[in-house]
Amino acid sequence: MIVWERRDARLSSSEGLGVRDVRAYVRQMLEGVEHSFDLDDVDLMVCEIATNAVRHTHSGLPGGGVRVSVLVSATRLRVEVQDEGGARARPIVPPQRDGLSESGRGLMIVDGLADRWGIVDGKDGVSVWFEVAGG
Repeated sequence: MIVWERRDARLSSSEGLGVRDVRAYVRQMLEGVEHSFDLDDVDLMVCEIATNAVRHTHSGLPGGGVRVSVLVSATRLRVEVQDEGGARARPIVPPQRDGLSESGRGLMIVDGLADRWGIVDGKDGVSVWFEVAGG
């Protein structure tokens, strides 16, 4: 059985939430926690799922926000970002992209780096989560 230590927060801004705020929160939650996770990979995945929330839902509007959960066990890290709804479509891993396209690769990156990840539809928005194992 995995025992998780969980930390949650709703991050918001009157001007609109920045992805760097979400990334900084996750980093802060991992300070002082003994772990062997690849923080560069974690940062990148946090950026990708937070960018989707801010860019494609009400979370990116002034006053909008996201709920961020960081769960740590002795061997695993799980990060969840829940948006505030209003997306025109459910997040997906798109089919093959044009090599010159400037967007649409976020969940492909998460799929390649995470040990597990998923999408959960809720009444207040969509949560995208990923898990990684410690080295």
